[in-house]
Amino acid sequence: MLLLFLDADVIIDLHRLSVWEHIIKNHKVHIPSIILHKETYYYEDKRGIRHPIDLEKEIGVTIYELSCSAEELLSFKEQFDRVFQEELHDGEKEALVLLQKQEDRLLCTCDHAAIKALALLDLTEQGISFENLLKKTGINKKLEFKHTEKRFKRCLSEGSIMRIQERGVKKKNKE
Repeated sequence: MLLLFLDADVIIDLHRLSVWEHIIKNHKVHIPSIILHKETYYYEDKRGIRHPIDLEKEIGVTIYELSCSAEELLSFKEQFDRVFQEELHDGEKEALVLLQKQEDRLLCTCDHAAIKALALLDLTEQGISFENLLKKTGINKKLEFKHTEKRFKRCLSEGSIMRIQERGVKKKNKE
């Protein structure tokens, strides 16, 4: 069983691929409040029909809600330069704040900025690709490139390079 934080894109795609139930039965799923209440409303099927995602009834039963304070979010955001701050969504920021406090959790996201942030924050070991999550759960599906381990590792590599070059983060000597 994995201890997971899931990003909105992952929750939506797990529903779209009809594997949500399998994931929540096999893993302990934590969802940041912002993602839970402001970023996961529906998914579209292959025909473009919208299907609602209602996670409210699952809170405390099959999924767990976690949150951080506004001060923690602001402090977290201040680590990054303005350009990179804009690339990260609020739900991803909250997930990363929580991930820093819960070292036994893994963050599953397909968002390139959030994956790069894992490397910028030296949290690469706390990330898991969508593809790898499905494999560890015994699910084999045809996936889009955004879900692949190859893309996840590429984004981690880009984030690691940014970290070395001190891009994306605020310079320590400057304000």
